[in-house]
Amino acid sequence: MIDKVVLSKEDQYALQILEDLNKPRGDGLKVNLKTRLHPDQIQQLRDFYSGKINDVFLSCGRKWGKSELIGYVLWRHALLNPGSACYYVCPENSHAREIMWNNNRMQRFLGEDSSKYIKSITNQDMVIRFKNGSYIRCIGSENYMVANGLTPHIAVYDEFKGFNPRWHTEFAPNRAAKAAPLIIIGTKPRAGNKNMDQYNEILDYMRKHSNSCYVADRTTFDNPINHLPDQKRQIEHDIAILRARGEEDVVQLEYYSKVIPGGKRAIFPMFDEKVHIQSHNDLMNEIKKDIKRLEWVWVADPGSTTVFGMLFAAFNPYSGKLYILDEIYAKDQKDTSVGIIVPRGETKAISLYPNSNLHDDWIKVADEAAAWFITECLNRYNIYFSPAEKWRGTKEDGLSLIKDQLLHNAVAISDRCENLATEMRKYAKDDSGKIPKRDDHLIDCFRYLNLAIRYDFTTLTEYVRVKDPMHENRFKSMNYDEELNQLDDLGSDFDLDFIW
Repeated sequence: MIDKVVLSKEDQYALQILEDLNKPRGDGLKVNLKTRLHPDQIQQLRDFYSGKINDVFLSCGRKWGKSELIGYVLWRHALLNPGSACYYVCPENSHAREIMWNNNRMQRFLGEDSSKYIKSITNQDMVIRFKNGSYIRCIGSENYMVANGLTPHIAVYDEFKGFNPRWHTEFAPNRAAKAAPLIIIGTKPRAGNKNMDQYNEILDYMRKHSNSCYVADRTTFDNPINHLPDQKRQIEHDIAILRARGEEDVVQLEYYSKVIPGGKRAIFPMFDEKVHIQSHNDLMNEIKKDIKRLEWVWVADPGSTTVFGMLFAAFNPYSGKLYILDEIYAKDQKDTSVGIIVPRGETKAISLYPNSNLHDDWIKVADEAAAWFITECLNRYNIYFSPAEKWRGTKEDGLSLIKDQLLHNAVAISDRCENLATEMRKYAKDDSGKIPKRDDHLIDCFRYLNLAIRYDFTTLTEYVRVKDPMHENRFKSMNYDEELNQLDDLGSDFDLDFIW
């Protein structure tokens, strides 16, 4: 026989609060959510409510559900912790009114159940006072002079990128005194944002203190509600308009929470380190069975007074996939002499392809303008670098081929190639729309590499056809919007295991 458990009035009240907080509402009912929050919101807060972490920093795409999460966190803390001072902070008072107040989103967060808990509402100061002594106050960061007089038990920063930098400086010490939890949520800032330095400083701090802090990027498509036909159609329409205007940087920032450093001028906006950069060990394991069938290439972009760049790669002519496995990026003049850099290159080459013969097993190519390097290598080391033939067309054609390789994942780059990744991430046209001749030493090596292995559009077409025959008829469009069209409609059920 199971003993009957009698709960105290306090426990019964807490259970009622949790029941009211977690009732699914609105569009959540259409996808059969079993709780107020969708699965990805729950996942981002799981360690927060289990007590493993105290601070959260979420960079979110549009319509991910940040406003719903904000309301949930503040109401939950206020109701379950009597006498709590809970702060919702926006860049300005007017933002707080527009986002959470004038629409009654904060005051009526629990719908009809809200009145059970609220004692009073002050519209002018945007304050909700609860019957248990807690309150939620909405405030703008322009009021930084009052920040050092506040005593928070929890705070949520919305769109921190737009904050007055002095707000956090004044507010943080009082928050720290009580170890008050902090949740920062919003979209990422663009280059030149006035609060960029503080934003990155706090983000870096949280990343380094993962024992008490949690940092994550969330996209529009992590919200299951956005997979409903009407929502999905509208999002695809909005993205199509932005891309038609050439605003791919806005698409990536607002929907994928990804910053393209060059903005509209970025030359490789499709470059995604999470996709194109892979573990060196994983790549070496992938190619080891074909190691003798691969074409091995050592490419140099010599610079005696500037950067001396080298790339080491392997190309599988049977699959059409290219592997960029290592780099040399020498900036100090003492490291750019042939007597130092060529032996370094030899060591790297042999480590990648053990027991290989540098003369017979490696294709070696260098910028044809660096005749001095080619001559000195031959005279001192009997290593011949072929001059890279001029691209049959323009530099833009060479860069276009690299773009297509990235779009179709025909190239895998080792995580050893940090400088190549940096160049590709930051490579952008200048204000006049021209391609700059700077910070592109390893990108030039990438172009020479494609020349050395005779990589062209035909090679890429064959790679995509073999990888996915369905692409064959639409390949020429080179349209990387396809990912949106591949989003499946949601199933009708979720196993949330929602226990906090």
